[in-house]
Amino acid sequence: MEITDTDVYALHQPIDRTVGDQRLEVTDVYWIVVELETDEGYTGTGWMGSLGFAPDMMQRLTESQFLDPLLGADPFATEEIREDLRARSVYYGELGLSAWPRGAIDVALWDIKAQASGQPLYKLLGGGDGEVPAYVSSMDSHHDLDELSGLHGGYADDGFTAFKTKVGSRSPKEEAARIREIRETVGEDARIFVDANQAWTVTEAIEVTEAMNEHGVAWVEEPISEFDLDGHRRVAGAIDPPLATGEMMNRPEQFGRLLENGGMEIAQPDLIRSGGVTGQFHAAKLAADHNVPVASHFYYSVSAHIISAAPTGMIVEYIPEYDIAPMLEEPLKLEDGTITLPDRPGHGYRIDPDARAEHEVDFE
Repeated sequence: MEITDTDVYALHQPIDRTVGDQRLEVTDVYWIVVELETDEGYTGTGWMGSLGFAPDMMQRLTESQFLDPLLGADPFATEEIREDLRARSVYYGELGLSAWPRGAIDVALWDIKAQASGQPLYKLLGGGDGEVPAYVSSMDSHHDLDELSGLHGGYADDGFTAFKTKVGSRSPKEEAARIREIRETVGEDARIFVDANQAWTVTEAIEVTEAMNEHGVAWVEEPISEFDLDGHRRVAGAIDPPLATGEMMNRPEQFGRLLENGGMEIAQPDLIRSGGVTGQFHAAKLAADHNVPVASHFYYSVSAHIISAAPTGMIVEYIPEYDIAPMLEEPLKLEDGTITLPDRPGHGYRIDPDARAEHEVDFE
């Protein structure tokens, strides 16, 4: 089998309100889609999400640097292709933005491999359970207390029992008040995760977590800079909730260092940044070697396959504001906080031609 054609295009998906975290405000999402066709009739699909940031550049980078080398390649040679595309990235930065197209391409390759095997992706990876728990994660940093209560109360009405909220820009007392508001809304049995997006120092992370944890926090995510490896160890040792991190990491070696020093108590590989299915599953296996749970970041529809197959797979992140489902022919089923994976060969998702016709953007 060989790849005979490639395509990359962008879809624009507005959000009906402004949302944000400690770093950014978002009003639009762009999905940069990669499709790979083979001489045996299989089409693999992968995508990356641009949160309003330079979608035209992401599309051009993918098209100019990474697609031509795929023509004639065997889609089963995922490791060889991965290393070749890494080598093509080294002079302008293997990490960062150049990792995104490589991740989307890897997803498309695994989609082809699973289709050709006649299996859903999670079964090809060794998973057996087609149902995966999900938590609802909102970009709610700018919500006041009433808005926060209404938002998470609505999610609870939809059947979710695990919730994530943004923290990091307020005093310990104010952050604790926000957690109390959510706790009173969703009930004592719900799990509440908090995400600081690297906003704190080590001292601040410990102090604010202590205040918030009065109302029950199930994990503290990205409390400090991703580059402060020793700081992660110090924070993890000083707080009661587990320290969750990993979404910004591109290479498996980055996960290994934090897993080894005890600074990563829940691993959160991002499907696209970490290298697609190959990279996210590699990170998940590293976490399992240290008996650390894995909770995927973003890209819930494909990541759910990896969490199903991962030895310590825990839960999948679902972000309503960043949901590609309206662009898909057959979105996955998400009900009462549980994802039911498709039983179709491959990862099971195709871009709806009508959605493409309506939402495709021409950057020329």
